[in-house]
Amino acid sequence: MKKAFLILLVLPILFFTSCSGDDDSTPPIETTSLFGTWDLDYYIQNGDLVENVTCGEQITYAFTNARTYTKTTFAGEGSTNCSVAVIVNGTWENLGENQFKLTPNGSSADQNLTLTFLDNFKKFSIRYSSNYTEVFAKRN
Repeated sequence: MKKAFLILLVLPILFFTSCSGDDDSTPPIETTSLFGTWDLDYYIQNGDLVENVTCGEQITYAFTNARTYTKTTFAGEGSTNCSVAVIVNGTWENLGENQFKLTPNGSSADQNLTLTFLDNFKKFSIRYSSNYTEVFAKRN
């Protein structure tokens, strides 16, 4: 009987002392921060900052609260000959911990992106590799 009493006394102490109130995980991103149109602001390639994004490098994402997105890429030279090259529509899902899954319409392939929000949610970055990161600025 004494053993059962000791076990009942010790278990709650172990339970409460083993749990920590500290949570070092990344706070969840409110998906409303994602809604809107985002233009490629600059990118970093092989350690070089490229702020002068040419027409052929321009990318725009538009995210809606209906969990859809549009990715638009452009082609052309200079600012006067710039035109839409490719438009991809699809759906997006917040996987948590800054992970978003983009699924283009008509495709079974998913693209999981890690978005890191910057500057009070006015920008986000996507790191594709150790040599290439894109930073997008919110238009609206």
